[in-house]
Amino acid sequence: MNLLRIYGATLLVALTMGMSACKNEDAPVTAPAVNAEANSGQKISLNVDIEGLPSSDLRAMEIQENIVGNQHAGLKFVWKTNDTEKFFIAFKKESGSSFTASGPMLVRESTLTILSKVGNRYKARIDVDAPSGFNPDTETIFVAGALGVKGIDATTGRALVPGPRYFFEKGKSYIPPMYFAPTRLRSKTVGGSKEYYADNLTFRFYGAMVGATIDNTEGNMLYSPHEITMKTGALTTEGEINLFDFETDANNQSVPKWTTTQNATTAQRVYFEQGDVAVGKKRTYYFWAVPSKFSGRREMTMEFRTDAYDSLLEETEAEITTKWRVKQLASAKVHRLSVEIPAPKGELIISEVFFGGGLSATAWEFYNPTDAPVDLRKYSLRRYDRTSTGDYSTTPDATTRLYQPASFREVHVDNSGRLGVNQYILPPHKTIVYVASGVMLYLDKSRLAARPGLAYMYGFASHIAVIGDKEWPKAFYSNKSTRYLLVKSKPGGYDEVDAFFWYEDNGTAHYPTATYMRKPGRDLPRKRMHLKSNSDWVMRQRKEGLDWGYRFGYYFDRDRLGGAAHGAHWLDDTSTGPNFPALSAKNGYVKERPIFAPDFRTGDLTFDQLKAQAKTSQYTPPMWWTKERAEAADR
Repeated sequence: MNLLRIYGATLLVALTMGMSACKNEDAPVTAPAVNAEANSGQKISLNVDIEGLPSSDLRAMEIQENIVGNQHAGLKFVWKTNDTEKFFIAFKKESGSSFTASGPMLVRESTLTILSKVGNRYKARIDVDAPSGFNPDTETIFVAGALGVKGIDATTGRALVPGPRYFFEKGKSYIPPMYFAPTRLRSKTVGGSKEYYADNLTFRFYGAMVGATIDNTEGNMLYSPHEITMKTGALTTEGEINLFDFETDANNQSVPKWTTTQNATTAQRVYFEQGDVAVGKKRTYYFWAVPSKFSGRREMTMEFRTDAYDSLLEETEAEITTKWRVKQLASAKVHRLSVEIPAPKGELIISEVFFGGGLSATAWEFYNPTDAPVDLRKYSLRRYDRTSTGDYSTTPDATTRLYQPASFREVHVDNSGRLGVNQYILPPHKTIVYVASGVMLYLDKSRLAARPGLAYMYGFASHIAVIGDKEWPKAFYSNKSTRYLLVKSKPGGYDEVDAFFWYEDNGTAHYPTATYMRKPGRDLPRKRMHLKSNSDWVMRQRKEGLDWGYRFGYYFDRDRLGGAAHGAHWLDDTSTGPNFPALSAKNGYVKERPIFAPDFRTGDLTFDQLKAQAKTSQYTPPMWWTKERAEAADR
């Protein structure tokens, strides 16, 4: 199936300040009368048209055949013969020759089949069960229909457009809402057989497409946004299409009324799968919306996020936040925001941390998400201990440089030769692991060394073994309420880069023995760890080494959503299908010690709380974190 994959193609439109509509102002073309036949009085088949966007708009939204995780993704405006789509049709009985708001109604869900393409229109057939008690021979029956909606309310005749609007849900493409207006269903006898027909059955595009362009030409890392969050009175993104109640839109066209509870203060979320913005490239991300009618300009706050809103842990942290003042949009058109948004820039991040039972029973992994090598000599980890009064000092209790051979005496893995770099250089998309001598390695060193993402693994001694040695890595140790700060040296001082267990609200840290892994896609450094919003971190009971050398060693597997794996598939697990290996050592401990998304807002996170959350908040990787993406992260 051909799919309309939205990428950053140049729009062939005229743009003024704020937003403007495309030049092509073609009015909807009236379709000729169509007819179809009933099947033994139980089925009704009707021929319909699907009205395409103007050709200039289709060129603006580049047609692609890319596949993500062996699943097609994107908007669907292009079909092949015999393709099918789900649609909804409402039958409305009236006492007169026109429809009213009070007539009885019956709704059917059925199938639309593509027959052919003529110009920018598609010819299709809809097959539907004939409603009992609705007889177009003796009664006035009107029909109205919709594609790309969740359903039609049989009382109000409103087609539900849910939010957020998914572009990649359950591995299927997303059809923007389309409708055909109420038209009378009639019958006639041809050659001894009864046929049903309607005066005009044409599915028309409802609302508008809006695009925002991310500019990564000056960036240093791949950026993969998957959610746009907006607050504006200029448009709305979820509501109901009133199929039997029309109004005049901003283009002076008659369209179904739009009912919505969203307003300028409502957070509007659009979750999508539209691909990445590579370094040196631009990409326009499109979403569906209904333009509001207003004069002048309206403010729009727009945020881009890697992950979508989590119903339990609430919003994620935005990587990009920007504002515009926008003009009114035109309906049935493609728009693009006039200002290109710079992509965020990356830096070395803390990607995994293990805390064991003792002060020095720790392990740390750092990951380079950028497309350029990182010089580890410039980075240090700072440790801030909680005092007896419950406060934290403004100066670090210990600082450990990430490259100091005197401290990291044991070299478990050194792939610098294979990677063609000096020992203190961390190449793009590679990790370095520091592990205490007292920490058990679940995987043997040769297996870890073979992982493509692991550049180095250094060992350091217990604090007991090196008392008096000024070079021992004190900053790597933990008393379970320690704060950490990754810093980068610069002339005259340091830049704060990334934080771990230093909360955004300056709250006290307290955490149990566990393994902490940074969620996939959360590759941007955070100067503070977010407590009141959806954290970057997932957790599991201690099982160190399973994920080292991977940016995130588990990927989304639709086949394993129903079982104990909760949709997580370990990269080392080569089995396929819904059943993962029975042995924990073969399945990545997804059942015995599941990954879960802790709610850090509970304050002190005790070991008992950890075990409880491990049962109630098990983590499923986002659907866009496919095996292909997971492997590419450690290329």
